[in-house]
Amino acid sequence: MIFAAIKLSLRKNSARAYIIGASLAAMSACSPPPSTKVLIDTATLSFLDSYKSFSIASQELATATAEYCQSPNNAPQFELARTKWKDAAKQWSSIQNIQFGPLMVDNQAWKIQFWPDKKNLIARKVESLLKENGPITQQRVDEASVVVQGLSSLEYLLFDNKAGTPQRYIDELGQRRCELLVAVSEHLHTVSAELYNNWRIDGGNYLSTFSKTGDKNPEFPDDNVAIAYLLDTLVSGIELIKRDKLERPLGISGTGQETEARPAQTQVYQLEWWRSQYSKDAIITNLIALKGIFNANEGYGIDDYLREVKQQGELSDNINKAFQQSIAAASAIDGSLFEIANKPERRQAILSLHAELTNLLALLRNDLPTVLGVSLGFNSKDGD
Repeated sequence: MIFAAIKLSLRKNSARAYIIGASLAAMSACSPPPSTKVLIDTATLSFLDSYKSFSIASQELATATAEYCQSPNNAPQFELARTKWKDAAKQWSSIQNIQFGPLMVDNQAWKIQFWPDKKNLIARKVESLLKENGPITQQRVDEASVVVQGLSSLEYLLFDNKAGTPQRYIDELGQRRCELLVAVSEHLHTVSAELYNNWRIDGGNYLSTFSKTGDKNPEFPDDNVAIAYLLDTLVSGIELIKRDKLERPLGISGTGQETEARPAQTQVYQLEWWRSQYSKDAIITNLIALKGIFNANEGYGIDDYLREVKQQGELSDNINKAFQQSIAAASAIDGSLFEIANKPERRQAILSLHAELTNLLALLRNDLPTVLGVSLGFNSKDGD
């Protein structure tokens, strides 16, 4: 199969993962079992690299906002800050769906993104803070509500058609708006850097916690438990895209069927990143990242484990194909989701993506657990 050939050639480049894996598994004299190799490579080549990229992107965003606020009349610098926000949002989309680890501790995910914002709390909380007395520092943001702390607040400050324009940084509240922009960017970088540090071997070493299972590991007593968490991440990630990023804001039924007699009832202001028109791009990145988790990017992933240990090469290829078709369907959408949501003649592309996600979800939720011999767990999105 084509996927097997591709993975076979790419796997030659994952020596770094196996060097780390040998120390983690304390098996320098022999190769770890296939299930452990899945955990080592996924943790190293997918999770760790993604957290590192997010930390770097948020640092660059903090630098760009600080430089802009040194000269608020500099229009190119404002556009650079917007570009750096998109870079950070893209890297966040790579880890957004991880259902375990440091991201799940102490509301870290909410500190990065407050969504959906059903009551327009972001605008209200940000404007309220701007009108308060006293300097706006990172410490003040650290102690504030999660509503004003992360990428969602920054999106409002950089992209809102009223509050996120260059003109607002030179009006009577311009200085305070800049203070908040810089403080929130610094807070975001602090959070992202800490998440990355918590995964690093020379930091919190959650990488070892995840990939070195055993009786003394209270979170992952054996490899199957850790693999089940990977499966939960894949399933909940596709569910989030299908339900929260498409169905609910765009009025798509569970079946994806629409008729002229029953037009869609959209709630476009519940779309993710509607202010920046970045909703579609985030979905594409989500899908690429989830596919990367399934494949451990260039390493030994669940796909290889299915093929070599479970003798289920066809299922492995079908899942990879379903990921590719979903990514292609999302990429084929012409325009932003916000722009075309209420244009019936342009919604077919969205419905095509929904159909591809439905197929992918069925493979992940129905077929994959049985073959792997694991059960899907309860995740934070269940019942929402």
